Amino acid sequence: MVRRKLKLIGAISMISSALVFNACTPQERTFASGVGVGVIAASVFSYPHYYDRPYYYYSGRYYYGGHYRDGYYFYKGQRFRNGHYYHNGYRYHNKRRYRARVGQYGYYQNREQYNNRRYYR
Repeated sequence: MVRRKLKLIGAISMISSALVFNACTPQERTFASGVGVGVIAASVFSYPHYYDRPYYYYSGRYYYGGHYRDGYYFYKGQRFRNGHYYHNGYRYHNKRRYRARVGQYGYYQNREQYNNRRYYR
């Protein structure tokens, strides 16, 4: 039992160190280090988890719980730019406000639209 746990801890440490010391983005490094200690952020998803809250869409991930100011999104001490922030039916990108359109730049109004996203391309 102890030997199996040691193997598992060794495998996790090898994978996380390989990801951290390679040419990864800061977001991937944060994710890898979180997995290494067994902590995964509960407010970052690969699909839209909440449809009634403002969120930030960046690099295929949906971030909930940060704030948007002056063209930047601040989330847990990190500053993101070049993503898309959605709030009340509008998309904010590069300090400009646009009307959000379903299926573009990660915007969906409900789970059904997300499941049928191939129709909105």
